Amino acid sequence: MRQPQSSVRSHAAIVVDTSVIINLNATAHATEIIRAYGVTLCASDVVRDELILDRINGRNDGELAQRLVQEGLLEFLAFDEEAERLFESLVSGPAEMTLDDGEAATLAVAVSLNRTAVIDERKAIKISGERFPGLELMATADILRSDEVFASLGSEGIADALFRGLKGARMAVPERLHDWVVELLGERIVECRSLPAALRQVRK
Repeated sequence: MRQPQSSVRSHAAIVVDTSVIINLNATAHATEIIRAYGVTLCASDVVRDELILDRINGRNDGELAQRLVQEGLLEFLAFDEEAERLFESLVSGPAEMTLDDGEAATLAVAVSLNRTAVIDERKAIKISGERFPGLELMATADILRSDEVFASLGSEGIADALFRGLKGARMAVPERLHDWVVELLGERIVECRSLPAALRQVRK
């Protein structure tokens, strides 16, 4: 599994998981972030079907995703034969070796098309590293901390987007980016309960 630096990545389309679209929607800056990043988002049709109304926050991620499609920022893809085979292998078997449909579909499409996958869940990252060591992985937070998004939103705008993603979508952040999150959020980090408790106590 390869993890690119935030400013070094392929300019081809990237394949995103359900949670990534939800995270970006929760930032309230999804369109601006994706436009600034300058890379088309692709997702499996399986991911499209997982995007439903968030009954807690009242955010309709399916509808918001369709707006991104209409703006040319997101494209949903059907499986080809290889992706279908990979998907079945990722959802069948012992629980500790299988993934939810959206995560499995994201990895299957990324491997089939030889594109970077953007995925946040720890188990999916672990299985990807074991099954597809050559697959390049990123997290939603890598997009937010990119030079391109910084140039568009600025430090305060990124901090606001990150805070909204953490609060509104319980966005997962890989450990390698924890120091960046602490520095960017400051005192607000104590409100982000999706982060580890030890990390949220840093600024108390």
